Amino acid sequence: MSDFLNRIDIQRRAIKIVNSNNSFRFHLAGLSINAVEKWREQNDISIEHDIMKMLLKISSKIFFLSNKSQEQITEDYKILSTEVDNYLCQLEGLSKNFNV
Repeated sequence: MSDFLNRIDIQRRAIKIVNSNNSFRFHLAGLSINAVEKWREQNDISIEHDIMKMLLKISSKIFFLSNKSQEQITEDYKILSTEVDNYLCQLEGLSKNFNV
């Protein structure tokens, strides 16, 4: 899978995980810092909540991966991709256990 498609897939998976929880009144529209912040405000979620911390981690890693993808594929890129996959699993657990 190309680097670009990999990042799109990560974003789709994260958004699907969050939006599958019916406790949130508003859906997450994207993983940019602005989109995550708007979602947080709309759903009245503390910036200190674990789900927010995880979304911001995923967002920052995707940004980093997008910059790395312009370079030759490195071991660091592969490690970061695996790290993001682990974050998605953690996000799924946080989302399932979240109640507003």
